[in-house]
Amino acid sequence: MLVELKLSDVARICDGQLFGEDRPFNYVKTDTRDSLDEALFVAIKGDSFDGHTYLEAALVKGAAAVLSQEPSNVTPLILVSDTRQAYADIAHHLRGEFLGKLVAITGSNGKTTVKEWLSQCLEASHKVLKTEKNNNNQIGVPLTLLGLEQFHNFAVIETGTSFVGEIPKLAQITTPDIAVITNASGSHFIGFGSIEGIAREKGALLDGLTSDGVAVLNFDDPWFDYWSSQAKGKRVVSFGFNQGANVFVKSMVLASQSSKSVLSYGGVDCELNLSVPGKHQIANAMAVLLVLLELGIDLEDACQRLSHPLVIDKRLHFQASISQALVLNDCYNASPKSVEAAIDVLVSQEQTQKWLVLGALGELGELEFEIHEQLGDYAFSAGVTGLVSVGPIAAIAAKAYEKRGGLAVYCENNSQAAEFIKPLGKENAILVKGSRSAQMEKIIKEIEN
Repeated sequence: MLVELKLSDVARICDGQLFGEDRPFNYVKTDTRDSLDEALFVAIKGDSFDGHTYLEAALVKGAAAVLSQEPSNVTPLILVSDTRQAYADIAHHLRGEFLGKLVAITGSNGKTTVKEWLSQCLEASHKVLKTEKNNNNQIGVPLTLLGLEQFHNFAVIETGTSFVGEIPKLAQITTPDIAVITNASGSHFIGFGSIEGIAREKGALLDGLTSDGVAVLNFDDPWFDYWSSQAKGKRVVSFGFNQGANVFVKSMVLASQSSKSVLSYGGVDCELNLSVPGKHQIANAMAVLLVLLELGIDLEDACQRLSHPLVIDKRLHFQASISQALVLNDCYNASPKSVEAAIDVLVSQEQTQKWLVLGALGELGELEFEIHEQLGDYAFSAGVTGLVSVGPIAAIAAKAYEKRGGLAVYCENNSQAAEFIKPLGKENAILVKGSRSAQMEKIIKEIEN
């Protein structure tokens, strides 16, 4: 860990009570399947599990102590009122001891890409701690921060939300030096009700900024002015495609698998050559660029770092199918805007036939039907050759697409969709897209070369 702690320190940090011998520990764990030697085991209670049933087992496995919100006869034990809050408090304490810079990122689209891209650019010259996998919630963010070590120069933390009030919690835990909001769109209406609800939740990240913190915001987003006011006098720097942003695009050329643009920053132009396609990726790159500049990397060096190939698993990854069709593997997740952006990339490909294989988008609430219809209309207007829907929800998009005159193929499951697209040859480009719950990666496994 970043600093040495004893059980009595944790009891003080978490406003808890220590029972038994005071001793140091080296790790904080929440899963008894992990190695628990010299670790503090925190008993987390979830919807389908309860770590409190493993208190004794944790000590048998070598844990230095356990942290519980329920009284127990086992010792050493730290008793607190809420183990989730205690877990966050320990992580926040370590964050406070961190002498490097912490960047927190949120947004409806692009936050994972910005996190990975920024980390890659920084890792060329520094030691970076970053969010792994999808650990961007009230359990995952503390888990990441607990990995801080003395050798880390930067921490790049992704923050997501599935309920109102989660981002404020993560803002308090992370206390970012730099907070990035990529955008606000209809990625998960359930629990938020509207774009306004989503935008306000994302904006809460700015409440956690350090006293000299910086907000990096999307100048083109309709909620830019609101977020700027949420920064409460702290410095705001912006990116966008319109003059007025601190860094903006003067010109751009979008190719099938790359892009070129000229950016303007402080009256200085810089050529940005990206190995990834799409206008949305230029926006993501500008967000990364601003953070790099804030961290002391000069403009030319920052653009050079961004030009290096970026590969994120299941994020618009180009590969070949078994029949040599071009497959755009973008099945990690999906929101309405990210589907539209991926469709734009699909239709820019050189292949004569462009197929969209679409799974259901989740967390849309009452707007589920309307949004899927809009995606079907968008696919037709963009010039997609055919739309292959998987399941009854994605079929809403296929029906709207078919109503406009497009060729729709209705599949009940991923295997059926894979069987349809397997024979498609090298004259075809195939975009596979859907929310994580749709498990579109199963299609990729069946058709990949």
